[in-house]
Amino acid sequence: MAEKVITHGFGVPNDPLPHQFLVRVPAGRTDPVEVWEDFGAVGVGTAAQRLCRAAVPRDTWRQVAEGVKAHLNRRLKEKDLKASRFNAGDNRVERILGRELCVLAWAIEDAIPDEAAIAFTRWSSHRPEELWWLFQQINKDGGEWDSPKTGWRIAIRHALIREGEEVSIGARRVRPATPPEKIPDLFTKL
Repeated sequence: MAEKVITHGFGVPNDPLPHQFLVRVPAGRTDPVEVWEDFGAVGVGTAAQRLCRAAVPRDTWRQVAEGVKAHLNRRLKEKDLKASRFNAGDNRVERILGRELCVLAWAIEDAIPDEAAIAFTRWSSHRPEELWWLFQQINKDGGEWDSPKTGWRIAIRHALIREGEEVSIGARRVRPATPPEKIPDLFTKL
């Protein structure tokens, strides 16, 4: 029988200094929720051992917290890992899941609660590899906490919230029928 993997929080391995994300939920009801990246053993002794990636207003976080918890727990269940929940203080999130969460946090850091709900719905419909790619793009273009309105950071907000009018889906044109192409058989002479 396979040995049960020991994890902490949302899938963080039981290592002395793991690379992880921390979702810092303050005890106060009005302070923002912060998402930190902790580089673990790799970052020991460097100035960038921990980076604050985003600060989300508390009301906005409340709008998505349950959905985020369910999303992360679903991903953990796929790997037969134990579920977790958000409490006041530092909540540990495995580094890959933390990158996915960071994309959502970047999108909603300046959002109102209603916009956050829209962003969460769109964020949760993306495949994990798409979110990893988005994290890499945003991170290269200024993923620090003090640059929320630049480059990919503002682009992800527009992509997930889509301020303004939505394009009507009902007014699509029908694609004209095309005759099927003749596909040559590879084993016959032409």
